Amino acid sequence: MNITCAACGSENEEGRVSFNAICKGCGGYLHSCIQCRLYCESSRGCTSSTTEETGDPSHVNFCEEFEPLGRKRVGQGPSSSSADSFLDLFRRSGGKR
Repeated sequence: MNITCAACGSENEEGRVSFNAICKGCGGYLHSCIQCRLYCESSRGCTSSTTEETGDPSHVNFCEEFEPLGRKRVGQGPSSSSADSFLDLFRRSGGKR
């Protein structure tokens, strides 16, 4: 089973995510709140009422309810090419009006 890093989108070959697993793409912890489907970005907390809050959601945690998100989170740093493509929609060629 591959684990997709929620931060960078890299595919990591891990069976069951061990507590100290590291993403091969960005070096972030794979067993962390931001990698879990129960993590809510808007409240910066867990949606489960039975978990303890952690200080840093990107740091390794030991939560038994952890379930990998399985995809890159929306808004986790768009690539420069997609940002440039977006800005190109609003740029005027040659400065003419």
